[in-house]
Amino acid sequence: MAYRITYVFLVAVTAAVIAGNSRAQQGADSQGPIDDSQTTANAHHVLLRQKWQSAGRKLARTNSAALRAQAIRQKLQMRTAPALNVAANTGAWVSLGPKPLPSDASGTGLQDYGFVSGRATAVAIDPNDLSGNTVFAGGAYAGIWKSTNAGNLSPNAPSVVWAPLSDTQATLAIGSIAVQPQLSNPNPARSVILAGTGGTNSSADSYYGLGILRSADGGQTWTLISQDTTGTNSFAGLGFSRIAFSTANPNLVLAAAGSTSEGILEGLENPLAVNRGLYYSTNAGTSWQTTNVSDSGISISAASATAVVYNAAASTFYAAIRFHGFYSSPDGINWTRLAIQPGTGLSSLVCPAQAVSPSGCPIYRGEIAVVPNRPGPNNRGEMYVWYVDADSVDQGIWQSVNGGASWTQINDSGINNCGDFFGGCGTAQGTFNLTLAAVPNATATDLYAGAVNIYKCAITDAFPTCNGTGINTFLNLTHAYGCSDIAKVHPNQHAMDFLVANGSAFLYFANDGGIYRALDGYTGLSSDTCGLSNQFDSLNSSLGPMTQFVSVSQSSTDTNLIFGGTQDNGAPGTAFSHSSGAWINVNAGDNGFTAINPANENEWFIAAPPDSASGVNLFRCANGVSCHSLDFQSDQIADSNAIGGDTGGFYLPFLLDPQNSGELILGTCRIWRGATVGGSFSLLSPDFETGGTGSCSRDEINLVRSIVAGRAKNPNGLSKVIYAGTSGEGPVISSTPTGGHIWVTTNADGGPLTWNDVTRAINPQGFPISSIALDSADPLGNTAYVAIMGFHTSHVWKTSNAGNSWTDFTGNLPDAPANSVIVDSGPSLSNGTVYVGTDIGVFASSTGTANWTEVGPPLGQAGFLPNVAVTSLQIFSSGGLRRLRAATYGRGIW
Repeated sequence: MAYRITYVFLVAVTAAVIAGNSRAQQGADSQGPIDDSQTTANAHHVLLRQKWQSAGRKLARTNSAALRAQAIRQKLQMRTAPALNVAANTGAWVSLGPKPLPSDASGTGLQDYGFVSGRATAVAIDPNDLSGNTVFAGGAYAGIWKSTNAGNLSPNAPSVVWAPLSDTQATLAIGSIAVQPQLSNPNPARSVILAGTGGTNSSADSYYGLGILRSADGGQTWTLISQDTTGTNSFAGLGFSRIAFSTANPNLVLAAAGSTSEGILEGLENPLAVNRGLYYSTNAGTSWQTTNVSDSGISISAASATAVVYNAAASTFYAAIRFHGFYSSPDGINWTRLAIQPGTGLSSLVCPAQAVSPSGCPIYRGEIAVVPNRPGPNNRGEMYVWYVDADSVDQGIWQSVNGGASWTQINDSGINNCGDFFGGCGTAQGTFNLTLAAVPNATATDLYAGAVNIYKCAITDAFPTCNGTGINTFLNLTHAYGCSDIAKVHPNQHAMDFLVANGSAFLYFANDGGIYRALDGYTGLSSDTCGLSNQFDSLNSSLGPMTQFVSVSQSSTDTNLIFGGTQDNGAPGTAFSHSSGAWINVNAGDNGFTAINPANENEWFIAAPPDSASGVNLFRCANGVSCHSLDFQSDQIADSNAIGGDTGGFYLPFLLDPQNSGELILGTCRIWRGATVGGSFSLLSPDFETGGTGSCSRDEINLVRSIVAGRAKNPNGLSKVIYAGTSGEGPVISSTPTGGHIWVTTNADGGPLTWNDVTRAINPQGFPISSIALDSADPLGNTAYVAIMGFHTSHVWKTSNAGNSWTDFTGNLPDAPANSVIVDSGPSLSNGTVYVGTDIGVFASSTGTANWTEVGPPLGQAGFLPNVAVTSLQIFSSGGLRRLRAATYGRGIW
């Protein structure tokens, strides 16, 4: 759930506001300032994103997580089969970035968070490396990463080196990481690491998991545990929010499992909801069993567990369970509800054992922190909880020094009134970003609270409830939407970890920008005054890329010049993609489809999601790789007013006319054409939803998702042939009219009556038509390939007569959503190569006969793509150089 990104220019003492990217930017990676008036629009924004992301990745009454895992197994089997004689299939994939990626797209240095990589959801210090230099990080869909010099071995933060550990695993969606402590002779080379897959952060694209990844050799090799020991509780479709080892018996470990947005939307939990909750292992995570959780002897209804910790002083585990409250267990197996809950709102009357939906119990997400090595006055430890309700309303931070027998509320007014005029205070996004850490500081406790910002309060005997001033109340350390230069830390905190050693407190933070650290938490993080600074470091120079790309665009002549649109991490671009040169960010927030004008490669185009001001947002900048957000915002070339009041899909499809790059073609539920400098647009097609001429509301099933044009020219030198593919809901939602159609015109100037629906029987389940490609060996544009998403359907079709008939070109392609198709044409229609990007990789076939192989090196060699979705493909061919480019949703561009 992201919100509006606003750039603020401060002139002298007066704040003058200029909307840098005033379009509502809602998602999960780079959330902007919060405006209460946006609530309804933002909720609709989330639904649009969910619809875009999930429509082609769900199948009713089927575990789609398991289907994707099966497709990966099909891919691995293909690697052992004889390869096609396709030269492009024999090369290794090389990561192009973006790495490192500057965060500031304004060009002014405001809202600067240093280098960013992408949404990091987990961070864990290896306790077996007493120096604090070995750190593990998890990405929302980027897998597990490791650094062995993340601490004071690298006082210069850009020297920190990260390496990916799990690119070959069946899912790269990470929700939590924990490392088993070794009680004697600690050796990080033999550390046991557990990584819970699946994100539970309630974002619009929290992807499903498949279970718990376990490594017993410091992350070199991994085993996936996909179910409990009974075989009746599958982990597919779940996410794991936290994992906690007992420090008294490190073989005992607890895992908190919950729902993911994708898991719910795609129907991936099997059976629904029953498998959520707490799991325990007595063999350091090798196998897992379900726990017994009860209220006064009554087993509670299954619900997401959002946190679990071990309190060593009390020899007890504690957990937060959605719509129920806080629970404890002495053995990790049998759990009971705390008799006294933190706050009167969590009464048994409001939070019964058998919860019903919607629940009025005011705990949706809870976090727990324990002060290590502190017995407390009752030898029950010192611990804190923080929780929010389903509307992200703050329910308070609470302290207990007697094992949860009683609670004292901590004054968190400094969080709710954090001093940032442009938003980011309080817990308005608490269901998405909420984390807590309690760091011992001599006899005091430094309590860190992470929401949009990072806050710190020193709890002392004199000020035991943060009821003082200065460091004895919550300080806003980061001011993400006020004066970001105080810390240069990205907003939206998901996890923290720390190590106290040699009189210093090392802290690590995971947020929507990546991983940040503080090497001196005691004295280096002490100010909330703009103009001063806190000593945070960005560790993202070599982390990733973890960027979730929607599209990639490129120069037609310069192999180094590329840029693309991402989910909430802006629009990264570079003029040095093959020479390890710098990347920049040319626009902020959500960016979908993009384009570079081949006739003027300084002219760049970006489409942003619809908002309350305009249902279509298409922007232009004429400064190429020197573009910034304000350049695009000052040159909007298409809005709803220019195209008959239409609203487009979440990511608006458009392209520059291949026959005349001074004209562009865009799709709502209709196709429009106009000049790239803006102005008036001409309607080319009927309403693909109704067949009529009414404007598009964006609620249509048949919004345009893909467009291709080219080959034959009209007298004005524009493309006569245009194909359009529409979105669809798939078989989960029956709709009238059905979605996922293909429309074609071979005479675009002839108006709406020249278009034909040529879908016929190729998409019976109504999945989105994600991509269409023409074979340039056909001068008339009659030969085209279509990519279809979904499962248990044919994913690639070919026509040689503009859709009058179709040939199923799926062949042996693994059964996974197909997202992009492109043709490398040959001298004839039978000897070119067609490529398709899917949710599990890139595959190639001759255009003559469907026979697919994975694009990559020979078996046994390094250079395959990570197991993430490929969303966009491009072929570069100029000056004797030929490159196949792939944009991925979580691991950047390759």
